[in-house]
Amino acid sequence: MQTLFLKVDPQRPNKKVIDIAASLIRNGEIVAFPTETVYGVGADAMNEKAVKGVFAAKRRRMDNPLLVHVDSWEQASNLITEVPDEVLLLVEEFWPGPLTFIARSREEVPTMVRAGLPTVGLRMPDHPVALALINAAGRPIAATSANTSGRPSPTTAEHVKADLNSRIGAVVDAGDTGWGIESTILDVSQTPFKILRPGALSWERLEKVIPGLISEPTGAQKWRRITPHYQPTVQIVPVKYGDQIAEAARKEVLKGRRTGVVLVSEQELPISLDFVRVIRGGPQEYARVLFDIFRGADQNRLECLFMEMPVEQGLG
Repeated sequence: MQTLFLKVDPQRPNKKVIDIAASLIRNGEIVAFPTETVYGVGADAMNEKAVKGVFAAKRRRMDNPLLVHVDSWEQASNLITEVPDEVLLLVEEFWPGPLTFIARSREEVPTMVRAGLPTVGLRMPDHPVALALINAAGRPIAATSANTSGRPSPTTAEHVKADLNSRIGAVVDAGDTGWGIESTILDVSQTPFKILRPGALSWERLEKVIPGLISEPTGAQKWRRITPHYQPTVQIVPVKYGDQIAEAARKEVLKGRRTGVVLVSEQELPISLDFVRVIRGGPQEYARVLFDIFRGADQNRLECLFMEMPVEQGLG
């Protein structure tokens, strides 16, 4: 299969280009596209054969449900049964945005999308290209991150190309994504609501709108019967902000291990390392480049990566 690469402006996507990608979706093809978090890959959510192709392209387990991407709450509400009124408060505050709802699904949503579960994940991405594509296709898009399963989530079209070239119909390239980490998943199918996956939208922001939310990342296994999310092959060593990394890194180098560092503070590194990344801009920038760092670690065949942590909290 020859994959089309379609370049668009991230804020003002060319309608003709979007229409090409939308036509592929309507015809049962698979398309990768940018969201504000990471690049997604998806197909017509109501076409079970097309949805099966998403699993095949990603080499993803069939018991791992996809998220249905919509361009409005009206489109989302056609896919689910009634939800508590509080959900509408969250929709008003955070949609479009990096928040996924898990709600009771209507029977019309293909079983394969839901992995046989009675619930479905719904998300309205805050990206002009994604919204234009969904709107032009005229149907919801069942999607997930546009990487081979087990690889870091992609934040650029080049990442998508590295993993999925020749396996999908097209990649809509709108440059780097904004957040770089995935959406927060919130289960609203029962009360109290539970955060099943931390992500770009923090518990603190959600809790201000709906007090009493339960942050229970392990609860994700109740909905997402999955293999573990991306697990770096490199040994990750978290380092407290301001702690000196050079000596610990030097010891690993002397052992003959391929070693890298990620720095937030100003530090001298009087040693030769295989990978160095300096991050400026706080926690949001750190989150945005995280998956890119993991890909860099893989490409440099690192065995040990020291990662200095940012000070502030509030993401994921």
